[in-house]
Amino acid sequence: MRSIARSIPVSLVLLAAVWLTFAVRAATGVALGVDLPGDSELWHIASSGLTSGHPVGLLFSSLAWAAFAVPAEVSLGSRRFLVAAAASQAVAVPAGLVAATFIEHAGFNQWGTDLANETFLSPVAWIFGPAAVATAGMGVLWRRRLRLVMLALTGTLVLYSGALSDVVALSAVLLGWAAGSLIDADTGPAWHMSLRESRVMVATLVAAVSTGPVLTALNPAAEGPFAGVSKLMWEPALASHQVAHRCRDVASTACQEAIAINQQNGVGPFLLNLVPLALMLVIALGLARGRRLAWLLAVAATAGSLVVIAAQVGGVGGDAMTNVNVVLVVLPWLGVLAVLAATRRRFAVGSEWRPAVARVLAALATTAAVWTAGAMSLRHGFLTPTTLGSVLAELPIRYLPPAVAVLMPHYLVPRTAAAWALYEWVGIVFWAVALYLLFRVLSSPPSAAAEQDRARARAMLERGTGDHLAWMGLWDGNRCFFHGEDGYVAYRVSRNVAVTVGGPVWCSAAARGEVADAFEDFAAEQGWRVAWYSVDQDFARPGRRSVHVAEESLMYTDNLEFKGKKFQNIRTARNRAAKEGVRAVWTSWAECDVETRDKIVALSEEWVADKALPEMGFTLGGVEELADSGTRLLIALDEAGHLHGVTSWLPVYESGRLVGYTLDFMRRDSGGFRPVIEFLLAEAAIVAGGEGLEWVSLSGAPLARTDTPTSLVEVLLDKTGATIEPLYGFRSLAASKYKFHPAHRGWYLLYDDEMALPSIALAVVDCYLPDMRRSDVVTVAREFFSRRQQSGRDRAAESSPGGGPTHRP
Repeated sequence: MRSIARSIPVSLVLLAAVWLTFAVRAATGVALGVDLPGDSELWHIASSGLTSGHPVGLLFSSLAWAAFAVPAEVSLGSRRFLVAAAASQAVAVPAGLVAATFIEHAGFNQWGTDLANETFLSPVAWIFGPAAVATAGMGVLWRRRLRLVMLALTGTLVLYSGALSDVVALSAVLLGWAAGSLIDADTGPAWHMSLRESRVMVATLVAAVSTGPVLTALNPAAEGPFAGVSKLMWEPALASHQVAHRCRDVASTACQEAIAINQQNGVGPFLLNLVPLALMLVIALGLARGRRLAWLLAVAATAGSLVVIAAQVGGVGGDAMTNVNVVLVVLPWLGVLAVLAATRRRFAVGSEWRPAVARVLAALATTAAVWTAGAMSLRHGFLTPTTLGSVLAELPIRYLPPAVAVLMPHYLVPRTAAAWALYEWVGIVFWAVALYLLFRVLSSPPSAAAEQDRARARAMLERGTGDHLAWMGLWDGNRCFFHGEDGYVAYRVSRNVAVTVGGPVWCSAAARGEVADAFEDFAAEQGWRVAWYSVDQDFARPGRRSVHVAEESLMYTDNLEFKGKKFQNIRTARNRAAKEGVRAVWTSWAECDVETRDKIVALSEEWVADKALPEMGFTLGGVEELADSGTRLLIALDEAGHLHGVTSWLPVYESGRLVGYTLDFMRRDSGGFRPVIEFLLAEAAIVAGGEGLEWVSLSGAPLARTDTPTSLVEVLLDKTGATIEPLYGFRSLAASKYKFHPAHRGWYLLYDDEMALPSIALAVVDCYLPDMRRSDVVTVAREFFSRRQQSGRDRAAESSPGGGPTHRP
């Protein structure tokens, strides 16, 4: 705790000042806020950020302090944080007040308080402003996440709460972004992201937008379109005799108001009002995991929220400004729907939901039976006549949050404590069960059958023989065809083509061909064409042609000291690493702590953000594949814990014995230790040699080769590789491995008909880029022509008189 306090002294002092000033202000009544439309005391701009005008606002400000101010001071440092906080208070507060006045006079605030004649008293400016400034100096991962959260949260609060402090908070966020971009040379939003991160971003948006209305409802000072409903929970509960007096006529307005007030009070109503937020947070968890069910539920919940909002604000009808205000209120939810629609293909992971549905229906039936039987047995505990018809009519309302139930007519009015308990807790019990079951569905393995197949395939691989890509066949998205206990083939189907992940895995010497024959027969029965993809040169099939598609580099462990002139660069990299305190750590995802995992994810996102295309999959693993229990990581850390690079290594088995490792995931910090990849690859060979292994595979470079192409198809592929080299750099990747002087082996595609090669090529592309969109194609084309033009200019500069070589990063 002391070390944490020493790292955030300014934040702690400011938070203590906020609480102390609140106590002093409550005792003395001293005026600290800025009064609109005009305040002659300029020092109020500074003093307005020293406390809050309401205890609940003070609590929310403290939570915002922990979520935004503390990370900002850690990122910026205490001095820069203090400067940013002072500047934000001095600039964002006046800017927010001007914006609020404009909003009020323009008619965009028909439900809130009069912003043009309000008092501002809140610390939001110095909380959100520095946090927004700090995002510019962060990595791509956290810059995107924090900016999305701050914009969605403050923007939603402006539209829902309508308070002056919300407008100032949004102003502080926008001005902080601009200031941070000027100070730290922000590289921009970097919207290219991995599949994993895009799911996290959508989940973050859903959670942030869902949080806004709840914070508004819990704030008694909020003045938005739903203030009338939210303030009911802060009204004192009415005694039973008061309710009885008002409810002589259940349909009367006085009775409905009494019921509404009492429905909002107490622990039970509070928990039931939090159910929508809890539901959206569970759905957001499923979205982060890519679940199709979560996407469907998110769309349904968002559409339901729009219906409820339209009902609460009275629908679109009236003058033009009223309609504009209604549209603004539903704008966050419309934005969520638009994002969900645009990203639907990213949520394709199935879930085992049918057993849970049966349990949810059982919970619904049980709670409905409890309500019906309980209400009938406690009929004298209600003020109104209790009949079976009124009990059943009231049943659906018992499952609605009180903030929504106020829109519905009520048929029963509890009078005794037992009746109130039944009235309030039936719905809570049901939702507790339903949310727990939904959480289990969205957090459990997508398919029990797929998990069983994966476990069976892994057991076969570890006791049998597979090629150097065999471990990739265990990744999500692949299917497995089993030929008894003799072996299996991992594959994917696209465009009616079964694209294999390497060759078969076999458990006996004679089984390799039998497994391949059985798989081809199985594929023929399904009407699929088989493409044996990235198989080694020893694998052949009768009647099939082969074409070279990649070249593998094998580094042997017989020279672990890297002696000789040809290994000078490798020795230099290792020596520099030792001098600069960079060490290699052989570990696994499970063994890494949370901080190291976050650093790996951030490093990967920095790499993806710089690419023209989305992150590839299939035989190219991402962060998700690092978590596989058989995958090993080799990471480069310095003495300060900075992550300079990371590589992942997949095991290779022959006859049940570990014989080598294959390189898969490879990322480096562009601003860190430059020869980190050479260093890590050399250290991997040393690790493998220490385990008694003869080699490590540096994996294959697509469309690259060291020999001369022979067939027409190979010539065309070679030309294709040369053409797209400025975009992908496959040949540069292969060349970077040559400094290890590895042995080379070809990887081949086996096919049965040249006429099928176009469809096979499209199927392979689909396997690598299943989420490829038209916009991505346009981006790739622009990037391709841009890099081709730059390459042409570089060559022209080199050939011009006096021109020297042009080096590009």
